[in-house]
Amino acid sequence: MIDRVLVRTYLVQSLLLWAACATTLFAFAWVRVWVSSLIDMGQFRTIVEQFRDFERFAPIGFDALFTHTGRIGMTFDEPIVILCTVVWAIARGSDVVSGELGRGTLEMLLAQPISRTKLLLSHAAVATAGLASIVLALWAGMAIGVARTEVTETVPPPSLRIPFTAFELPLTMAGPTQESFPMSSVVNPYDFAAGVFSLFALGFFVLGLSTLLSCLDRYRWRTIGLVLSIYIFQLVIYGLGKAADRLSWLQGWSFFNWYRPQKQIAEVAGGGWAAPWRWTGPDADSWFGPGVYPWLLIGGGLLFYLLGIIAFRRRDLPAPL
Repeated sequence: MIDRVLVRTYLVQSLLLWAACATTLFAFAWVRVWVSSLIDMGQFRTIVEQFRDFERFAPIGFDALFTHTGRIGMTFDEPIVILCTVVWAIARGSDVVSGELGRGTLEMLLAQPISRTKLLLSHAAVATAGLASIVLALWAGMAIGVARTEVTETVPPPSLRIPFTAFELPLTMAGPTQESFPMSSVVNPYDFAAGVFSLFALGFFVLGLSTLLSCLDRYRWRTIGLVLSIYIFQLVIYGLGKAADRLSWLQGWSFFNWYRPQKQIAEVAGGGWAAPWRWTGPDADSWFGPGVYPWLLIGGGLLFYLLGIIAFRRRDLPAPL
């Protein structure tokens, strides 16, 4: 169902963007793991505890942030990670029809013995494979960072809590000591596979949306503008839903509500691989387990692709200018 010549053409067209996104995510993930190791866990806990009132704005509970796995898992919410993923999805999705129309090359492509469906599927294969390799580059950077990083933490002296009080009585006159250990002894890179899958699902959803709008429009700049408008609108209503309890219903109208990599990672780290996949939510804000939501994003992306194929096969293409 795909054409090899088209696949090679799309690979050449997207190679530079792919290299930039993959390299950026790989390097950023590695550096972020290293930076995370520089923060003393005890001091970090003391600081974060001062902001308990703002815990609802965080994607996961603060207790999960007091582990190295939880802190590294926040990589999937970093703006640069989401930006690189979305840039790839929008750039490739918007180019398939409206981009070819703008360059005046679509008519020449369709003059060959290639069906419109095969053209879209060939483009989708390259775009999806590129998206998967980009998020795998992020995972590789995290895994190498975990394997090559050493953690130094301050260990307080032993103490005894006085019953019925908040006072602790030190059992030795010695001060705190520092302990160093490899991060790989407390962090398993395989726990982040759930977050990688969520990031891929988010990118595939945006890729499908961009492809659908490209199949409906003539100008690529207008396609990109429309996708960005939808993206920003969804982000705004999701933020409003998180900000006020009376607006919490807005979260259900945003696809960002389906992007929950940190909760997946926390569930896997705490209860094993089967924990995120239950059909009942772990809290009142979740209908399903966190592992179900990425499949909703992938299902939405597939629906957009199906609608795009239908629209592309039925539309009359304008003559190149």
